[in-house]
Amino acid sequence: MKVLPKSPIQPAQKERYVNKERSIGKIISWFYDDDTKLFALKRSDGVQYLKPRIKYFNTLPRCEMNGLATKPLINRSKCGLADVIANLIKREGGSGKYERLKPHKGKRVKIVDQKTKNVTWKYKFKPVRAVQKIPLKKIPQDFLGNMKWWYVDVNTGEARIDDKDNKVIVSFYDAMNLINFSKKDQRTLRKNEIMFTDEWREQGL
Repeated sequence: MKVLPKSPIQPAQKERYVNKERSIGKIISWFYDDDTKLFALKRSDGVQYLKPRIKYFNTLPRCEMNGLATKPLINRSKCGLADVIANLIKREGGSGKYERLKPHKGKRVKIVDQKTKNVTWKYKFKPVRAVQKIPLKKIPQDFLGNMKWWYVDVNTGEARIDDKDNKVIVSFYDAMNLINFSKKDQRTLRKNEIMFTDEWREQGL
């Protein structure tokens, strides 16, 4: 299994500022991947991976933990540990009463525009303790001979490849997994432009 030298996502790994109403790199969906034994947070600017331990989820900002509580975990392998963590986040994040979970609250800071002298307040968050070296998913080789099309799922942000009977051949949430496709399958994908809605234009490209 190939391993990337470091995570493909950069903005969410750095110390960052967010508005109270909006988070940079918004989480679109989240998965438990049994191949990598990791949680994957599909963000608007990439994918972030967390080990299945509460202490790593506690490094997420409180606003993002609240958001995860409203999104169903995509756990296709039916991993029991993943469901336990997801149910805990749903219960405590949904109620706003955190007991076992202790999400990062961030620090409120004042930012003054040097030209206009206007003052805005934002929250400063430390980096999320995400995995830096990420094992790529196992991908079948030379398997796209019956491919019909591929597209970005509007609900999860996954890329899905269908065969000519409209059945999903494979799906993946991280574009870095294209590295593991055979050269023949990569040529097939290049010949078939991926389909996506405007909201997923950046991901689709």
